[in-house]
Amino acid sequence: MNHFADLGTRAERELEYWRSSPTEGPGVFDPRNLVHKLTEAQSLLEAIDRHRARFEAARDVLELGGGQGWAACVVKSLFRGRVIGSDLSPEAVASISIWENVFRVHLDQILACPSYDVPLEDESVDLIFTFQAAHHFGAHRRTLAECRRLLRPGGALLYLHEPTAPQWIYSRAVARVNNKRASYDHDVVEDVLVPSELLRIASELGLERSVAFTPTLANRRPVEFLYYLALGQLKLLQRVLPCTADFVFGRRD
Repeated sequence: MNHFADLGTRAERELEYWRSSPTEGPGVFDPRNLVHKLTEAQSLLEAIDRHRARFEAARDVLELGGGQGWAACVVKSLFRGRVIGSDLSPEAVASISIWENVFRVHLDQILACPSYDVPLEDESVDLIFTFQAAHHFGAHRRTLAECRRLLRPGGALLYLHEPTAPQWIYSRAVARVNNKRASYDHDVVEDVLVPSELLRIASELGLERSVAFTPTLANRRPVEFLYYLALGQLKLLQRVLPCTADFVFGRRD
């Protein structure tokens, strides 16, 4: 899916961001970042509500690509199961304690690892989730295969609130999100998920798969608000224009 940067380049930019970010670097607690994440939390809570039954039933939950783990901490505060936080960057997960203090929780395990090489045993979790993170992974086939290994029979992988675009407009959608990212002075590579490609990969790996478009209005700028408001009313456009979506991948056996 990624046509503009190799996997190593993507990973190094991610690692460099977490090493040097003035607002999210090691041990940094910036009130601006707190406000930003709490604003994003509205979209996370909406996504959790859409899949609440899965979170409630899970004994062991793993977040992939969670950065400093604030979303994992939200999940831990809401449900009784074990919650494991993970991210590619050791510097990112080293700051999870900041968000544990904010939400007054303690994650059960913390891992520094890529999404496609998680140091957990086979069939060790019931639910794996990402929130606005899967479009950073790049190695989607390897990630989905790894998640299939980790999931117990009947378990599920949720890609929550991900940016998507059909293939015909993919290049323009990627250019737009990266230009937007550059305006924030970030060098992290942004991608956009192409639903047809991702569902095809999941099918080839033997995973159940579905996508639900979710043009939420939370945390949108004025022009974006109007755009997603229109998408919410004209559902046919959700499949042919850029939109946010939830992907559900299930292991049958």
